[in-house]
Amino acid sequence: MKRWLFPVLPLAAIALVGTVPLTQRLACPLAALANEIRSFGRDGSPGRTGQDGRPGQPGPAQTVWADGSPRQVYAVGSHGEDGRDGERGQRGDCDNQPRDVRYDLQAADGGDGGSGGNGGNGGDGGRVLIYYSDPAALRQLYVDAQGGQGGRAGRGGEGAMGCRCRYPDWTVQTCTGTPGTPSYNCQSERFVCRDGDNGDWGRNGRDGSNGQLGQVWLVNRTQPLLPETPRQVLFLSDVTNRSVPLSRNLWQQRGGILGLLAPGSTVASEYQEYVGRVEGDGRLIWEAPRSPQGFAGTGVTLAIQADGAIDFSFPSDLWVVGEQTRADAVTTFRVTQAVRAAEATQLAWGTFTGQSAQLTLAVLDLAAVSDYVNTQFHITLRTADGDPNRNRRLRYITRYEGTLPANLITRTNNRFELAVGRLPIDLDDIRRGHYAEIELRMTRSLGNNSASQNLEWQGQL
Repeated sequence: MKRWLFPVLPLAAIALVGTVPLTQRLACPLAALANEIRSFGRDGSPGRTGQDGRPGQPGPAQTVWADGSPRQVYAVGSHGEDGRDGERGQRGDCDNQPRDVRYDLQAADGGDGGSGGNGGNGGDGGRVLIYYSDPAALRQLYVDAQGGQGGRAGRGGEGAMGCRCRYPDWTVQTCTGTPGTPSYNCQSERFVCRDGDNGDWGRNGRDGSNGQLGQVWLVNRTQPLLPETPRQVLFLSDVTNRSVPLSRNLWQQRGGILGLLAPGSTVASEYQEYVGRVEGDGRLIWEAPRSPQGFAGTGVTLAIQADGAIDFSFPSDLWVVGEQTRADAVTTFRVTQAVRAAEATQLAWGTFTGQSAQLTLAVLDLAAVSDYVNTQFHITLRTADGDPNRNRRLRYITRYEGTLPANLITRTNNRFELAVGRLPIDLDDIRRGHYAEIELRMTRSLGNNSASQNLEWQGQL
């Protein structure tokens, strides 16, 4: 609904404005005038949105053998349902208009109409699998695999009428002084009531889209194709050290199927033609130091490719390094290292020891995977003279920023010691008592996988 933001001024006030200089009129605050207008009643509620139409179902998949006899094949998608119309907005609660008040009135607005529902999309045409031995037999097949029509959009609901003022204007008399005396004076002031706005029409819905044409799949043979298993997802414990058979039927997309079928057929011009089959076994050999039982619940995906090779895909939360080989129809993947991605970023501060040239920082690997992953440290060291608790304007100055050289890193099991005091910086800047800020960014990697973690410290050395 639309509501004007400008107040309705009493006629007396309108007359008075004409006698005031323009600069004073512009300086008069609008909020003060707006406070002279009060609403009565309650605005109407908007109508409910119309329900969307349900989408159509795809056409049923069909399998036929072309033997030269005329035949009609239907794989038509069903139509989408129409969207429902939005409901009409509700009229406001038009309470009794106050009488003889000393302010202007605004009646309640009508509710907006509800939006119309969207039409459902039409279902796609189905897949038609055709076996044949004689191409001429295809001319006897009439195929109708058109998509269903989209449903029509629902219309927006009508907005409700706003409340109307029973008394559009009235006059209130104000007297001062004592009746019967020369000082007694009366003035009349006129006030007005503004009708409520009508609610807006609801938005019309969107028409559903028509379904896509179905597609023909041609097989130049009379025997049914063997079932295929092109992809399997298995738990590591189920696939380790055993063969997993996979198979895949191969297809090539071609164009011009309408020229091969009976005249009038309605189907996508592009079709798929069977060109062969590949089979192979996938084998996962576990040679990592950590047992696969430590990764319970983690899966691996095996998928056979068009050339018969098998791909091994691991989830993103598992870092795996290995070697893949292929011998005849067997593809083998040997896992040599494996860690969970979350384990790589479980580093924490250890102790700070020494001062100046002997200053050493310790970082602990809480997940204990440092034997398996690479770790690189990037350090930013800032120091400041003085006490930041007493001087809020104290500035920290960067003394070093860069990758920590490998010769300054010592690892003992899962404890890293960083010889910060041996960095090329002025040792006076890191002597005992100085305040420092240290930021460490650790990048950990295994094969093509990597992740970073930041540690920050601020305090007195």
